[in-house]
Amino acid sequence: MSQGVTSPPADLVLAWVTGSALRTDVGVDSELLPLLHPQGSRRNDTLVHPDHVSGRIGGKALGGPQDGYTEQEHWSRLGMLLVVSSLAALGTLGNIFAIAAVMTEEHLRKKGNVLVVNVMLAGLLITAGVLPAWVVELLAGWPAPSPTHCPSWLLTALAAHTAVLTLPALAWENSARVAGRSLGVGLLTAMVGLSWAVATAITVTQWVTGLAPRKCAASIAPPAAHAAFTSAVGVTLVGVPLVAALLIHAHTLLSGRGGGVRRPLPPTVQPPQALARDLALAATNLVVTAVAGGCWAAGVAGDWWATTEMRPGAAWLPVAAATAASFLYAAHKPFREAYVQLFHYCCCKTSVSLSRRGRSGEAAAAAAAAMAAAARPASDVRVHIIPGYNMYTTASARDHRPPSHAHAKNPRSKEARRSKHHHSKHHTKKDVYEL
Repeated sequence: MSQGVTSPPADLVLAWVTGSALRTDVGVDSELLPLLHPQGSRRNDTLVHPDHVSGRIGGKALGGPQDGYTEQEHWSRLGMLLVVSSLAALGTLGNIFAIAAVMTEEHLRKKGNVLVVNVMLAGLLITAGVLPAWVVELLAGWPAPSPTHCPSWLLTALAAHTAVLTLPALAWENSARVAGRSLGVGLLTAMVGLSWAVATAITVTQWVTGLAPRKCAASIAPPAAHAAFTSAVGVTLVGVPLVAALLIHAHTLLSGRGGGVRRPLPPTVQPPQALARDLALAATNLVVTAVAGGCWAAGVAGDWWATTEMRPGAAWLPVAAATAASFLYAAHKPFREAYVQLFHYCCCKTSVSLSRRGRSGEAAAAAAAAMAAAARPASDVRVHIIPGYNMYTTASARDHRPPSHAHAKNPRSKEARRSKHHHSKHHTKKDVYEL
């Protein structure tokens, strides 16, 4: 074959079929392929290597790594997407429920529980910030390092340090509450602000000095600086706060149940119920500190000291802490009852009944509802959502007052019987409706 003349198409087809058969059935044999193509092949006056001619079918290299993902990798990515999406939904819902429980439940509306809300806010950074970024990364199929890696690391480090620094303050507040003391609003605000400020300082220091993971830091700090930073911060701002929180909670439970110094309770509250309720909350906080706080601290340690192979597994520890903390609080009865009521409010306990609340109280409303049902217009609607959580709205009397008949009189209370000179011609009364 002279130079510049292409090979016949039949030779190329025969070479392609023979090479693909060898690769598919008996594997790749580097010694046989040169014998099949002793001089290579020429395509468009360009010498093509035999592996390039016979080693590709459908655009995929049979002798090397295949392009794209295999079927198994696609299924594993789909499974990971389902797991991450479920954790993000459950964790976000649980943290929001815990915050709403502190705001709505009577026994939880105490100023010291703002520290519980602070722990839930740290968890929301993971469930509502980091996990959605992982979902985007899985859907896009970005290889590591992805564009979402550094923002996810920043949020994770900030949330972990904030939660770990809040836990000892929460233990101190529980101990003071059981002993009959109350922390001031200013001190609680300072605790919350200090936890976020110190956590932000630690995260920024890691970013600037090159102590962050290699995929995020612009430069890598020397091993001596890394060891000094992790030892100082890990002992003083991670290990000591976690151990202190566990010891304070244990001391609170032992002193409260073992006949220690009891707090002076108000005369309107029964001492056994109030003390048992606060001790139960302290016990729940102890469990949250041990489980969630341990995961937070282990996630920080894994970020600092884990090897490259172990770091993806350590990244799940903050996710477990952020997701599990709100569900652990369901062991406390007021939290559990608030969760049930919030679930009913959001999902399945909404009902509408045609009955109007009386103006003179509950007794007059109950008596008037039966007799005035026939004369009530369709616009008078009472929406009952949750027992114990009543909301009211006002409506104009001229739009919702039932039509008056000469032969029928609606029962009225004494408070409703007012002289006509108290209301002008253009004055409009207000009816109250219960939601």
